[in-house]
Amino acid sequence: MANLKTLLTLILLIFPSWAIAQYSREYVELTTKADSLFMVGEYEASSKTFGKALEMKDFIQPIHLYNGACAAALADDMETAFSRLYTKLEREKDWYSDNIANDDDLISLHDDSRWQILIDSLNLRKHRIEANFDKPLRRRLQMIMKTDQEVRVAFLAAHNRQPHDSIAEAEALHEMQRVDKLNQEQICKILDSRGFVGSDKVGDAVGTFWAVIQHSDVNIQKKYLPLFQEAAQKGDIAKEGVAMMEDRINMFEGKPQRYGSQIEEDEHGNPRLYKLLDESKVDEWRSEMGMEPLKDYLRKMRIYR
Repeated sequence: MANLKTLLTLILLIFPSWAIAQYSREYVELTTKADSLFMVGEYEASSKTFGKALEMKDFIQPIHLYNGACAAALADDMETAFSRLYTKLEREKDWYSDNIANDDDLISLHDDSRWQILIDSLNLRKHRIEANFDKPLRRRLQMIMKTDQEVRVAFLAAHNRQPHDSIAEAEALHEMQRVDKLNQEQICKILDSRGFVGSDKVGDAVGTFWAVIQHSDVNIQKKYLPLFQEAAQKGDIAKEGVAMMEDRINMFEGKPQRYGSQIEEDEHGNPRLYKLLDESKVDEWRSEMGMEPLKDYLRKMRIYR
């Protein structure tokens, strides 16, 4: 599986608990299983498992349409592969890819006329969207994101290795901390000198600001929270992400959370909702940030109060 799509999928496994809660647990389990089958070369089984997940239309994440297309292509199921790619094209109006033509997983599709139509559509989008981009900054942000995710995938692999290797895990953790420090220095320098550079200049690389700062300590998060709040108002990042950052800051400082996004463990190791600022207003506040009602969120997390 190509590095980009692997990293974007595996990141779900290592984000804080609130990230997984945006999805159906069953959907997450199915897509995780599909990715695992893919990684061991079980492409037909992977494609079928992706298919089961993608039937859950309310939870579809575009990355899984792409991964599912790769699995289908490698299983010689071109109809399903093209169906998933064109569905992604339809669902993501600004999606294009610099790497799809070089993705070895999709080589079997290249001789089909539908492939060139897809590539032409993506190239038209690319030229339209990138006309006024700050391309050097975009490339820089993309590289930072790549290193941010690679060290997390490496840590996850070390953590899950059987038999467990505590030395390898410690080394992977140390490397992740080293890379995080370097990335934070770069991102903070950009934010301090240029402010939050929006998607009109860097496209989807705007997500790098969020990814790096959310991996930072609470003082850094507090410093840049106003910039993220402003970016959310402009539509550069989701308001929900800002709400979650605000809740995390409050939880780290021992204060009640406003939006109810943060989960903690009780004395028995079971998940529970971290304390709320005002339960009578939480759904109103959540709605303002584009978040579902708290009871629906907790049901997906299998937390019952």
